[in-house]
Amino acid sequence: MASRDLKGEVIDLVANERGLARERVQLSDRLLQDLGMDGDDAVDFFKSVHERFGTDFTHLGEHWSSHFGPEGVSCLTVLVLVPAVLIGGAIAGFAGLPTFWSAVLLVALLAATLWAYWRWGPRDKMIPVTVGDVIAAVEAGAWPKPPKA
Repeated sequence: MASRDLKGEVIDLVANERGLARERVQLSDRLLQDLGMDGDDAVDFFKSVHERFGTDFTHLGEHWSSHFGPEGVSCLTVLVLVPAVLIGGAIAGFAGLPTFWSAVLLVALLAATLWAYWRWGPRDKMIPVTVGDVIAAVEAGAWPKPPKA
């Protein structure tokens, strides 16, 4: 019986999930921080890995929120965006800007806020899961149990 190329199969799954060429996926790539895999995308990916290889991800699931965020808009995102909209609206109102320029100002403020949130937001606080980590779990048959604190 021929041996499986587990590493290659996992890389293919990652590349397919993210719509990337296989050659662009590196073992050191972090699923959330580098590849943008979060929420339902991450859940679907790990379900696919489990179905294909039978890997047990129980220990990863127990600490999921340390590695990945929820799907959709988080409360923190709302807390960041609402003040940006209110401030932009207040500036536009006090400046007496026409509707078009008010909308431009709001979009620019939202874009700047989202960029800052993306750059310095909670993603950097998450414990990264790399492609190499997934391959190691597939080879071991299970996600490793985290060390006791």
